[in-house]
Amino acid sequence: MGWFVTGPLLAVAGTVMGTALASQRWADCAHGMDAPTRTGFVMIMPFAWIGMTLLLGLFQTILVAVLPDQTEPEIKWVALFVAACVLTLLYSFGMGSPDMTPDGSCVR
Repeated sequence: MGWFVTGPLLAVAGTVMGTALASQRWADCAHGMDAPTRTGFVMIMPFAWIGMTLLLGLFQTILVAVLPDQTEPEIKWVALFVAACVLTLLYSFGMGSPDMTPDGSCVR
């Protein structure tokens, strides 16, 4: 059971980390996604988590189907962790970042 719980847990960690990274990039922008409540980020998190969970679950299923039973468990864990890191980076960079102008204002 521990193996199949790992995907959703990594999806939670990836969603939170990706949101934190994107929020940090937007922190200097006076408008856009830098609202005090960060509503834009908070509203997208459940959808990002569901998407990551489904993709990591699919990846886990493929790993179980493709790799032989004699495969070391560490290989599966590392492959799943790398997939979660890639999805986290895709999510974070997909949120975009503001373009800073020379006068210090930001545009999107």
